[in-house]
Amino acid sequence: MLYDKKPGSFPVLKRLRELAKKDGLPGLYIILSYHRPHAHLQQHIDLEKFKLPKKKHMPGAARDLFNRTVTYPAPSEWNTKTTLDVPEWCSKDMLERDKENPIRRIDEIPGVITSFDNTPRRNLTHAFLWSGDEPDVVLERFRHSLHAATFYESCCFQNLKDEELRDDDNRFVLVNALNEWAEGMVMEPNSVFGRKFLETVRDIKLAISRNGCN
Repeated sequence: MLYDKKPGSFPVLKRLRELAKKDGLPGLYIILSYHRPHAHLQQHIDLEKFKLPKKKHMPGAARDLFNRTVTYPAPSEWNTKTTLDVPEWCSKDMLERDKENPIRRIDEIPGVITSFDNTPRRNLTHAFLWSGDEPDVVLERFRHSLHAATFYESCCFQNLKDEELRDDDNRFVLVNALNEWAEGMVMEPNSVFGRKFLETVRDIKLAISRNGCN
């Protein structure tokens, strides 16, 4: 994943993909991040303030280089203490949807944040504390968002005929992050949250796998 769209990096990424193919791999799956809400999973946010994705919204050079984009869950005022939520239309029976005006899937990977605290490396004026609540509150926010994103990718478009959109290899949820200790975004076991972030990932995957889209 490329954190920010810097055109100077494009030749490097292109070369890395060429080298991967030269080594016998099918290539590289490269994702470009955007700091904005997910239009389906964060409908409670004023989406008019953000540049939302459109079909072929990237310029030619970027479109040829990147496989997908992701709504990168950057800690910021607009998403502080908010969650991703399963869209109301998705919770309805799939067969009852309006067949004349079907809701199209947004071809953008949903991103979920664990926690954030960069006070160890910033002064109080510039520090940003996204997860200053009790650990159980932070974990519940993560659980709620991860479930919504996973359910969305697994269930909200299960009847689509487009094989590309139903292909498991084309559906992702990005979690930020495993071990970004400098900014407090971690899933690895630690003294504050224990193993609960990892256990939450396990539990949600098992629950959706066992219960299906009910």
